[in-house]
Amino acid sequence: MPRHRVIHLPAGELAMGTSEETLDTIAGCQHLPRSWFGDEAPVHTVCVDAFAIDRHPVTNAQYSAFAAATGYRTVAEEHGFGLVYGETFWQEVTGACWRQPAGPGKVTAAERHDHPVVHIAWPDAMAYCAWAGLRLPSEAEWEYAARGSSGQRMWPWGDAWDPARCNSAETTGSAPIGDMAGWRTWWAGYRSTHAVPGTSPVGAHPAGTSPFGVSDLSGNVQEWTASSYLPYDPDASYGDLYTRIAGRYRVIRGGSWMHYRWQTRCAERIAADPLYSNFSIGFRCAADPPG
Repeated sequence: MPRHRVIHLPAGELAMGTSEETLDTIAGCQHLPRSWFGDEAPVHTVCVDAFAIDRHPVTNAQYSAFAAATGYRTVAEEHGFGLVYGETFWQEVTGACWRQPAGPGKVTAAERHDHPVVHIAWPDAMAYCAWAGLRLPSEAEWEYAARGSSGQRMWPWGDAWDPARCNSAETTGSAPIGDMAGWRTWWAGYRSTHAVPGTSPVGAHPAGTSPFGVSDLSGNVQEWTASSYLPYDPDASYGDLYTRIAGRYRVIRGGSWMHYRWQTRCAERIAADPLYSNFSIGFRCAADPPG
């Protein structure tokens, strides 16, 4: 059984979500409409029980040990293809899965044993957790681990964006990204000069560690949580899309190596079909305290 380095978090209160004022600011800084982030409101207090959470996302080496011990095949492996972002959009690449995340003939998981595993759907993460005697963190636990128990810091390290503190599309040396055109320019250059997916070894950005000492909560890979996607305010209208997916989809947190700063914030929520996976989605484990 692969060893998990866990952080034990005390019980506490979390001011979960994003204020309307901050949402207005975010809307004026980038190209996505305000409604994209509107489901982060309102800010509400959540009491979080003591729990433990992995210091790092689950790695290729850890997932390989699980697959070897159980013979488990991921959703992508069963489908025979995985989603990889091409020149302008997502593509179904035959053979792409956690073992060969960009497809056959490209970089392999075995060559990146200390990188986070990707192409993980929600059942794939749940199966690993069950095997390891662990579980996925809830959405509130994940945000609590990222923000700490005081204040509403934008990123795990604070409110000032610092590209050197995480692995994102705006890492050191890249230009700030404020719109889709800027992102496409970055992507074209990145694909031509880097192996993809552009994950980094877990723990490679220690300056981005959260107040509780948890790493990689911003960027590197998006992470599944245990929580069903539900509105924070059941009486508010967030739009038809959010109404249709509420209770059916699961919550992903953290942003990834291919996202820009606003998508790697502590409060950013992404809802996804449990069977969805791509080469930027992974997970980390959590656990209840002993006894």
